[in-house]
Amino acid sequence: MRRYNKYNIYMGELIHKYAVSEIGRILETAGYDCELEEGPFNISAVKGDKCVLVMCSEDRDLLQRFDMTPYTIMLNGVKTRCDKIIFPGNTNFQAKESELWTMEKFSKYISDSAFARIFNEPFDIVSSPSFAYPGPVPAPLMPGYDLILPIRISAKDAVKVARQDGPTVLRMIPYWHYTYVSIGEATYKGKSVCFDEEGEGWINAVNGLDGEFENASPQPSEIPPDSDVVPIIKNKEETQAEVMQSLIKKLTRHVRIKTTSGDAIFAEERDFKPNEDNIELKFEKVYVPVWQVRGKKDIVEVNAYSGSELTVPSDEGCEVF
Repeated sequence: MRRYNKYNIYMGELIHKYAVSEIGRILETAGYDCELEEGPFNISAVKGDKCVLVMCSEDRDLLQRFDMTPYTIMLNGVKTRCDKIIFPGNTNFQAKESELWTMEKFSKYISDSAFARIFNEPFDIVSSPSFAYPGPVPAPLMPGYDLILPIRISAKDAVKVARQDGPTVLRMIPYWHYTYVSIGEATYKGKSVCFDEEGEGWINAVNGLDGEFENASPQPSEIPPDSDVVPIIKNKEETQAEVMQSLIKKLTRHVRIKTTSGDAIFAEERDFKPNEDNIELKFEKVYVPVWQVRGKKDIVEVNAYSGSELTVPSDEGCEVF
């Protein structure tokens, strides 16, 4: 006979049903409009401009897929990313993109929400930092401000990196920084193909070449008045269209599907690709600072953000950062 205590709960079918029901009551007490779902999660809950999805399970594969899959919903005509809550029972599961409800947190919410219902007191769930949008939300730009990667290398240090002794000029190179979220799937003859993915990228707005800036955080700031601002050649609309087509190509899945008819086995290969409606793409202009050091024989450029020397002068349109 299995014994249960607060630290040893096997989430059987009945306990799973009660857990889902009680989480629904907690969210409803917090003002959410809840609906039970058939899958791939148990509850969807909406409150204002926020949506929360809930999964109760001890299946690690299901939990991991739910945790790493981004979901969106249309709220008031706006495509909104959903937050996610996971209750894994007694399973030792570490969530990466969802809020994890431990036994202790679940127990406290049960008691607090019950108290709020009985005595008509205000109640809300205290969420961890939201995973609704990838990366930090950029601060609104003030008039006269642009998004800029911070200058972390001084002109004096740039001279040392360039190994040249001469005057320096700070150049501001425009880039298009983009983030994307792809959501959706295609089905064919019982085969499901998922297009879920998210990421970011950098495109040089002068020559259209890709750039890489690890863990970069653009900041709103005034462009230094004595700097040389390089004009944009690749406009936003053109670059967005190219990036969208590149993402569709990247997310296209080549699948081999096997079917049987009697004793015969047939293999069919097909390409499944998302359409533009599956992909949410956001663009922003960011200036990357570059020190140009003019020596007696050579002109050398140094990335003022990373401190690395450029292999080719940026005004030739072939920067490598």
